[in-house]
Amino acid sequence: MDLNPTLAFTAVLELHPGGRTMTDAEAKPIRQALCAALDEAKPKDAWAFAKAWIEDYLATTALAEHDAQGPQGPGYFPPFRTRMDYRMALAIARSAHPSRVLAHTGCYRYGRFTEVTIAGQTAYVCVVMMGTEIARFFPTEVQLFSGGHRSPSTSEALSNLVTGGYFYHRDRVLWFSSYRPGVDPIEHREGAPYSYR
Repeated sequence: MDLNPTLAFTAVLELHPGGRTMTDAEAKPIRQALCAALDEAKPKDAWAFAKAWIEDYLATTALAEHDAQGPQGPGYFPPFRTRMDYRMALAIARSAHPSRVLAHTGCYRYGRFTEVTIAGQTAYVCVVMMGTEIARFFPTEVQLFSGGHRSPSTSEALSNLVTGGYFYHRDRVLWFSSYRPGVDPIEHREGAPYSYR
């Protein structure tokens, strides 16, 4: 007996943020696409696969809706006020516009998002700006690098790649300031991991 249609129905209902409020006509194409992905992948843990698939679907849909508005200015930006995490970075890397404006300090600084695979599996998403790798997105955290450039464009770019706070520079040192109240700014260490908030 094929349980994938039932699992897809339940997964969309339980895991999709709009799953309980969507009409059947809105949910049906998502369920069908998930069911087809389950049939093709034949994963050992179907529920974990469905969860990851829905997260990818949501990030890709949000990015497509943002990009449908066309470039804002000379190029494409990461979606404004959207959670920048592994799923969004992967969606950008796989999109038609993997280079995104990350900083504007007199001129536009682009970061190119690239999916890095090892042995045929996605290992992480890297972001390169001006020839320097500045980020590696993993499923649970992002590693950030300044490449020795402690400048306004670097702090702005890193701020666009992290959630839960922002970067600034003072006395040639990069600092991370959390949005959480009562948390002191911390000095950025090269390659430091930042959890998604």
